[in-house]
Amino acid sequence: MKSLLTILLSVVMLMPAKAQPVSVSQGYHTTGRGCQQALLLRMDFKDDRAISRLTFRLKDDTRRNTASLQLFACNADEFYAEDVATTEDHGGNGRTCLGRAKSAQTVTFTLPPSATPCQGGRLWLTACVKAKARLGQSIDAALTRIDYADGTTVEVPDSMGNPAGEARIFDTHSLAFIPTTDGCRFYRIPAMVVDAEGHLLIAADRRYDSNADLGNHRIDVAIRRSTDNGHTWTAQQLIAQGDELSDARYGYGDPALAVTPTGRIICIMAAGRNNYFHGMRHMGITMSDDNGRTWLPVRELTAAAFRDDAHQLTDSLGFWSIFTTSGRGLTTADGTILFTTNTLSRAGSYTSDCYILSSRDNGSSWQLAPTPAFTGGDESKLVQLDNDSLLISVRRPGARGFNTADAQARQWGQQWTNADISNGNACNADILRYAPGLLLHTYLKHPTDRANLMLAMSTDNGRSWRDIMNIQPGQAAYSTMVRLPNGDVAILFEDASYHAGNGYALTYVTITKKQLQKAIKLNIPAF
Repeated sequence: MKSLLTILLSVVMLMPAKAQPVSVSQGYHTTGRGCQQALLLRMDFKDDRAISRLTFRLKDDTRRNTASLQLFACNADEFYAEDVATTEDHGGNGRTCLGRAKSAQTVTFTLPPSATPCQGGRLWLTACVKAKARLGQSIDAALTRIDYADGTTVEVPDSMGNPAGEARIFDTHSLAFIPTTDGCRFYRIPAMVVDAEGHLLIAADRRYDSNADLGNHRIDVAIRRSTDNGHTWTAQQLIAQGDELSDARYGYGDPALAVTPTGRIICIMAAGRNNYFHGMRHMGITMSDDNGRTWLPVRELTAAAFRDDAHQLTDSLGFWSIFTTSGRGLTTADGTILFTTNTLSRAGSYTSDCYILSSRDNGSSWQLAPTPAFTGGDESKLVQLDNDSLLISVRRPGARGFNTADAQARQWGQQWTNADISNGNACNADILRYAPGLLLHTYLKHPTDRANLMLAMSTDNGRSWRDIMNIQPGQAAYSTMVRLPNGDVAILFEDASYHAGNGYALTYVTITKKQLQKAIKLNIPAF
């Protein structure tokens, strides 16, 4: 009997598992008030049976925060949260709205006959978010039932129809650079500033068909502008284009932005055909004096406009490899423009030191500080504190690094690390002096992965930090932020909460001043 049971169990184990009728993927983990097509679910159907109805369950706060749901058919890999009904998506793949339904605990869509059969078909569930949706709450849905035209039914278990994740609601939400759009599959490395008119300007790497860093292929730098606090963006504009030929101009990437006291916008970027660990010896610079509408031709930063008493005047400013940290530079109270740099002193070295690059004449000439701001660090960001001294925050594995200096960035103190801001997978982040006595910091809070984007605060000049808000629990990477003229905080970050092998979307969200006040629960002057 025992041997027979063993044989039967072996036969059962060898039998092929019943194929799942559908594969369900979660959409983006963020959305915004008034978003007309917040992506909830992607559904890939596995056979050619005609579907007559699909039933969904709305979860948690979804019903009260959404007005309706829409079901779309589209075989593209990406689906974008746009206010459209039946149109062509960015990638040129036609998509068709199959139906709309009011939000309820249970929502059923009856598919028209023209939508079937669905062999290899891909459907998308989106939601129309209310204009007054509750900030900080989330929307989500699960596929619970498939009714086929032949009269058969499949009850979909949560293990199949309810993938992990949900979409958190922000006051403003937009996808600023989107994979597979505008002739480019991969976008990376966000930078953002507020111009002299109070409008937004953002920049990013256009990496085309490869997501590798500069030095492996040509990369160009693109910008977009917004005059409505990030609700909409202008068409892409290329401000730095590589020639794929020369050592200095092969490609450009990792843009860093700053606004001078005159309103000039400066963009400094890595350049050339070598990556950082193979001798990145060039940096490009371009400027705009009309709030980003037009830009000067890119020139070599390390040419005649560079002066220094402490370092050799070579094409890498005396270092074997150097590049500016991407994101946002700092303009100090006296009008000095500061960028942080990563440097390697020799070939074969994998230990970076951070030096400060500065200009005191509106970007016409530049100087490299004689001493490092942080040794053994990586990409870093600067803020000026209430007493005009400088604080640097440095990417490193585990606990993030910090140091302070005088206002001229000439004399740095004893560097330290702070486990309040710690991540197992080191990543570029941002620090912002929001108000007197209040610093904000984005960072990834995860023991191993690039995921779980957080916002932290400090009221003691960066000596201690407290988490105040989760921006996105899903996969994410580089982030940058600014304070908007109305007191809101805008965050632009690399978002991989939904992807189909196309890398990151660069997602833009805002946190209102009221949300910050509630999260911080402190009476800070001038807040």
